[in-house]
Amino acid sequence: MSAKNLRIATWNIASNKDYGAIAARMAELDIDIGALQEVSLDPASDLPVLLGGGPGNTSGYCWHFTPALVPEELGGGKPEYYGLAIVSRIPLSRTAAFQLGPANTGSAVDAESEQRILQVAAPALERPVFIGNTHLAATADWSSSAVRRSQAGKIAGMLRPLAAQGPLILCGDFNVEPSSSDLAELRQALPYFYSSTERTYLEDHGRPPIDFFCSSVALEAKISVFLADGLSDHNIVVATCSGLGSRA
Repeated sequence: MSAKNLRIATWNIASNKDYGAIAARMAELDIDIGALQEVSLDPASDLPVLLGGGPGNTSGYCWHFTPALVPEELGGGKPEYYGLAIVSRIPLSRTAAFQLGPANTGSAVDAESEQRILQVAAPALERPVFIGNTHLAATADWSSSAVRRSQAGKIAGMLRPLAAQGPLILCGDFNVEPSSSDLAELRQALPYFYSSTERTYLEDHGRPPIDFFCSSVALEAKISVFLADGLSDHNIVVATCSGLGSRA
């Protein structure tokens, strides 16, 4: 990372467990902090890789994983946990995670009814900067969702006080375009949105971008979209931000 620029990515990795390839692609793109969604993790086989003690190369990134769903909710008889990860080559001084709902029903029935979460981290930079990561509810027909609206509202309430302490950048797969009414309350708390003009989810050619960033302050940010190179059905969206400070 240069003293002037911080490169932050949001990337839905679609449960790809080739963590070495994921990290290598981020390193190739010179990403400092990656907010990853749809991360599947079997502790017995995957923790040795992520913690640097097993086969594979995670290219100097530290993985901060938070499960949204546990094996009993996922079903299938596999000991896997599913959720979000903030992946960083800058030390994180603090991390936190919060549930967004809906209420636990014992199993994940569909993409709208499954539990969603919010991750927040503070990278060790010269000035306070906070990074959020989330993945909001999806609907099969891309329609408006009361569940997603509730999740966005909860995020707004949680992050509004923190945003008063320093720049806060929320990354995510929002499963809706930036202008959606479902994100109205979130836009009040984090009024600056940064997205590409091209689709980011590859399976639906007619959709606007659903992977993007929102911020509590105006950023000097350049948004770039990079191919996932077969690693996911979402491309990688990168915000190159200047003026956020260098490592502490």
